[in-house]
Amino acid sequence: MSSLDPNKSLPPLPPLKSFSLTHILYDPTHPLSIPLTLLSLSPIFLFVSYFTLLIFTRRLTIFLLAAGQLGNEVLSWILKRLLKGDRPYMGHGEVGTGYGMPSSHSQAAGFLVAWGIGYSWTLASRGQREGNGNGRLGVVRKVRNGIYILGLVIWSIGVSYSRWHLHYHSPIQIIAGYSVGLVAGAAYFWLTEYLPIYHSGSLVGQIRKKVEYWWEGVGGVGGWELGDAKGGWGEGWLVVGKDETGQKRKKSR
Repeated sequence: MSSLDPNKSLPPLPPLKSFSLTHILYDPTHPLSIPLTLLSLSPIFLFVSYFTLLIFTRRLTIFLLAAGQLGNEVLSWILKRLLKGDRPYMGHGEVGTGYGMPSSHSQAAGFLVAWGIGYSWTLASRGQREGNGNGRLGVVRKVRNGIYILGLVIWSIGVSYSRWHLHYHSPIQIIAGYSVGLVAGAAYFWLTEYLPIYHSGSLVGQIRKKVEYWWEGVGGVGGWELGDAKGGWGEGWLVVGKDETGQKRKKSR
């Protein structure tokens, strides 16, 4: 062995374990394996998207969506340990580790589909500009929202199918996960968005107003839309004071 051998002076490795969150086995001979593997990983990328949107838009709605998606993952973790369903290829290398009922990836996809449909249906009550339902502008917005929802549904089906194609879940586990996600997403949207919008005087509506008040205090943006965020983190009244915040608002008009 050469004196320049890099392994000569290295200590022995401890027992290592794969980080299964992003570790996926696939069939290299199938032409769809790599695209479906990337689709299968996409629910994890959602949290990167949420974090990016939260930084730049500072919208409370984005924060609540991310928190709901995280809570949905916790729900899946609990259900797996209650149901204790085996994966279809139990003991087959990396594919057979952990419980498989329900599919957490399918559940994440179903959650976002339900939330996205709810958001689309309530656009008219989210401070949209006039003309949302009339004329060419209204048609454009309806078609655009339809394309968004269709794309979201197709994506979610692709994610769910990938879990079967890659042999990680059985069809019943995928259907169960997707169904739980739909129910959880719809219930969460109803609680955090629908009730505060249409029943602002309710207990949930009042809680949302309080949260939004303090959120704006640190430089976040309240309301219901996802864009057009002025200012920045740290520019809220809690940090710079209400007088200076008011002056900044007047100058920005």
